[in-house]
Amino acid sequence: MYKNINKILLGLSFFIPLLVYILTMAPTVSFWDCGEFIATSYILGVPHPPGAPFYLLLGNIFSSLPLFDDIGARVNFISPIASAFSVMFLYLIIVYLIEEYRGKTKDNFDSIINYGSAFIASITFAFTDSHWFNAVEAEVYSLSTFFTSIVVWMILKWSRDHNQNWNLRYLLIIVYMLGLAIGVHLLNLLTLPFIMLIIYFKKFDFRIKTFIMPVILSLIIFIGIYIGIIKGIPDLMNKLNGNLFFIILLLILIISSIGLLLLKNKNHTFKIYAYCVSAFSFCLISFLIANSLLIKSPSQLSDNLHMKLIDIQNEIDLYDKEIYKLTNQIENSSIVNPVGLKEKINSIIVTRNNQVDQFKYLYDDYLAFEKIKNNLSFFNLLKWQPRISLFLILLMLLSICFIFYRSYNTSSYQFELVNKFIFASFLLVLIGYSTYILIFIRAEQYPRINENNPNTVDRALSYMNRDQYGDWEILNWKSTMSRPENTNWKRYTLDKNNPTFNEQMSFFFNYQINEMYLRYFAWQFIGRGDKENFPWYINDLNGNLIGNEKLDGINMFRYGLPLAFLIGLFGLFFHFRKDPKRAFSVLSLFLATGLLIIIYLNQYDPQPRERDYSFVGSFFTFSIWIGIGLAGILERIKKMVDNNNISSIILISFLMITFIFMPMKILATDYFEHNRNDNYVAWDYGYNLLNSCEPNGIIFTNGDNDTFPLWYLQEVENIRRDVKVVNLSLLNTPWYIEQLMRHEPQLNFDFSKDIFGDDIYKIDPWYATESAFELCGKKFNDEEPWNKLECELGINNNSLSFNISPTLIGRLLRVQDYMILKIINDINIDRPIYFAATVAPSNQIGLDEYLSMEGMTYRIILDKNKNEINPINYKKMKQNLTQSNLDNIIISNDDYNQVINTNQGVYRYSGLNNNNIYFNDNIQRLVQNYRIGFIRLAQNNVKKGNYLEAEKLISMMDEYFPQDMLNIEPGLVVLISDSIYGASNNNVKQLEILKRLFNKEIDIQTEIYLLHKLAELNDIEFVKKRATVLYTEKSDYLNFELQKYIGDILSDNLEPGDFISYCNKMFENHKPTGLLYSIVRVYDELGESEKAINLIKDFLDEYPDNIELIQLYDYLIQINSIN
Repeated sequence: MYKNINKILLGLSFFIPLLVYILTMAPTVSFWDCGEFIATSYILGVPHPPGAPFYLLLGNIFSSLPLFDDIGARVNFISPIASAFSVMFLYLIIVYLIEEYRGKTKDNFDSIINYGSAFIASITFAFTDSHWFNAVEAEVYSLSTFFTSIVVWMILKWSRDHNQNWNLRYLLIIVYMLGLAIGVHLLNLLTLPFIMLIIYFKKFDFRIKTFIMPVILSLIIFIGIYIGIIKGIPDLMNKLNGNLFFIILLLILIISSIGLLLLKNKNHTFKIYAYCVSAFSFCLISFLIANSLLIKSPSQLSDNLHMKLIDIQNEIDLYDKEIYKLTNQIENSSIVNPVGLKEKINSIIVTRNNQVDQFKYLYDDYLAFEKIKNNLSFFNLLKWQPRISLFLILLMLLSICFIFYRSYNTSSYQFELVNKFIFASFLLVLIGYSTYILIFIRAEQYPRINENNPNTVDRALSYMNRDQYGDWEILNWKSTMSRPENTNWKRYTLDKNNPTFNEQMSFFFNYQINEMYLRYFAWQFIGRGDKENFPWYINDLNGNLIGNEKLDGINMFRYGLPLAFLIGLFGLFFHFRKDPKRAFSVLSLFLATGLLIIIYLNQYDPQPRERDYSFVGSFFTFSIWIGIGLAGILERIKKMVDNNNISSIILISFLMITFIFMPMKILATDYFEHNRNDNYVAWDYGYNLLNSCEPNGIIFTNGDNDTFPLWYLQEVENIRRDVKVVNLSLLNTPWYIEQLMRHEPQLNFDFSKDIFGDDIYKIDPWYATESAFELCGKKFNDEEPWNKLECELGINNNSLSFNISPTLIGRLLRVQDYMILKIINDINIDRPIYFAATVAPSNQIGLDEYLSMEGMTYRIILDKNKNEINPINYKKMKQNLTQSNLDNIIISNDDYNQVINTNQGVYRYSGLNNNNIYFNDNIQRLVQNYRIGFIRLAQNNVKKGNYLEAEKLISMMDEYFPQDMLNIEPGLVVLISDSIYGASNNNVKQLEILKRLFNKEIDIQTEIYLLHKLAELNDIEFVKKRATVLYTEKSDYLNFELQKYIGDILSDNLEPGDFISYCNKMFENHKPTGLLYSIVRVYDELGESEKAINLIKDFLDEYPDNIELIQLYDYLIQINSIN
């Protein structure tokens, strides 16, 4: 019976999560990378580096399955399946690890403990915050977790019958899975330490000396796969100028080696061939790895020579300064020993001249190398390598040959088996890695989404190395803290460029570990807290809020008691006590998928989004200890109760209670927030941006969320393909500019007159800046500083004049800045050009006076004088912002024209007024952009005196985006109050919308500002009530200045007697010193300074060391003595 229980729970561990994931799955495209992955899966395009070819192939298959009407939903469906399988494999893993120290399941008691604990732990993981998030959208992380889970399960499966030779197949399957996983995400390589430790503890007795072996082997295998294959093959192909001979030869030799090693027992003459070919194969594999580590590419050699020249020149300059300094000493002062000083000068001159000679020789080498570097054969490239590198490679190859020679004489069976396994493993990893062929084949076919265009060997290498994202240094926190993106550096240091070691450690522990990992860890097993009720504050060293001010924090009692965390913690210690070998192996996996990722990424502060999805492997591992912890608790309960019947009832009851209060409690609490069913916000947002543009328009977008949904709609659903989407971040790259020119609707540029000519791959910020100056009719001098470029463009008999500020290192323009100019100049009025509303003013190259708002876009008006341009195209904007008939979808430009000509609404706001849909912070921020559009329209009506129409627009806005479901920023409410209702003297509505804000969580500063506005509207009774709440219930958040500001609001708007009565009543139980300042001022104005002094004395009796009170008392005494 217990075997059937195992099968039932195994099935439930798959189908329960699958059902929940399907019910909560996104019905179409979501924000961030989802739109890109769905679109590139559907058209087999090339996504951002380093790509995910296996995911694309799988996504392409799923996009063809008639499972859902929406193609986005079909690709999304990969994630629920992969995530459910991960949960199922977690169940099997926990069962195995429990049975490892308890023994195999023999009866129903064992099944309750082993299977029940594993089931509850696996279902708990299924509903953890980050895993559930990954499980309902089209992203690579769910599939990556699946590969992690199956690899961990397979090595445990191998360990159960590890002495059987046939069981080696599990190791080969693991290797193949690692190869396939490369085509999804590189995170799966972090399972290598766990795999090696499981093998080690099964095959060897623990000793300190031998324990180093699995660590070294893990490192060697990682280097072999990551350095040798993933990076090594593209790197070698680049150095071989695309010649595939090496790879083909390597594959032939590996296959031949395996075949000969298998045949040698049947025919002894094959033995020498087997060993020779195997040695040669091993040499080539080793050379592949050594190539990446030791052999520098032509560009690297060129950079090294250049840096050496700079270093020598700097040394020469230092010698010249020293010579000049010493010479002046001799000429301008009486030197006791001028002969000795002259000898020192002569010695320096000799050294300096030697450096000059060395510079000349090296410079000649540099010039010679620059002439030939693009046409170097691989063997000629070796001639330029450092001698030590060539020596190490030669030594390595000779060592391999020697090892094979010795082994040939001893005829070791184990040696031959290891070689067969290594060759088979290498071949299987290559087969898995071969999915990357898709990327390079498709790049050669120029799909419409072709990021980095890796259709040449050098671009393929750049693509695999993720060069687009720049370099960062592991363990170098100083370099990360000094990066331009690290704008929150004041949290850790006062000097961004020279932080102390302690400040660097503060950055590492407080930000990278505490905020960017432990906070995420707590979300899974303790509880995520929203930033309003459980804020994670972002403070500088002085305690001032900076940046985003606060993030989602930790809610300790979100799920009642944090049972998952407590049981997991108990399970960790219990596992080490019962089975330290496997426990240490699991710990290695936990650290590798957590701490190692933190160290490798070395993230700057702030990140564009929360990064919890990266650490799901670590949360997966901790869930193993939840299962083991539960098993440990059940074991103890069983030992405490002798009666089997009672014991079984107690065990089952305990499991049921735990099941209800742990995974089911998490499911019930988080279901609403994770349910994306009926959430079409990303789809609608992309649709609205595209349909903000007239036919054949060009729209500049900013980042992922205003670009990828548009790609999805155009490539997958063929919506408004006449609109050209131009992403400004990508516009800095030549490959993207090339694609804009290649694919319909094409952007036809003429670069023949530019400095870089027709070779756009030469474009860089220097060329871009010089070309921009010429386009604006100016001459660029790179030696002269400049703070603005006064640009004038002649567009269709109209002159555009605007100022462009430098955007790069204070003296250059970005390529994107020049390309915006180029598009305006070359395309001009032939096609309407827009900026998405999300594009920051700093990215609009000073064109703000030529922009007219039309909804979610700003149109660049090129055919009018800037004094004639209305900042708002009222008619167009109102039609855009008005909701369309949701049953009709604008597909083509003809559909668009029909909607416009019939005066129908354009935008879609599906479900934004549905309180059954959860809207996260990203969506809440997006909705503010819609609201700003309505407010601008209303303000336009107010200017014309159309107050009723203005109020109707605000009512329409609230109907589309109800404030009780979609929080409105307090600043927008104040803007509406002042500029709309205030202008029409509608005080009732002003009070209504301002007071409504107090029903939500708002920060203290905002609340105090609102009290100021309400006091201006004479609702002083409400102000008094809220002030009392602040002074009594929120006093911990009020510093002296805020207390005083509230007091000033009250004193300015109450009669003196009423204010004094209010203060005296407050002082009975609370002593806000800031309020004291306000009442002292009132007493002083009434000529009752003595009462003020006595009141201060009362305060000083309670707070004798308060500086503010002492200063106020001294001031009053001094003033009264003068009077």
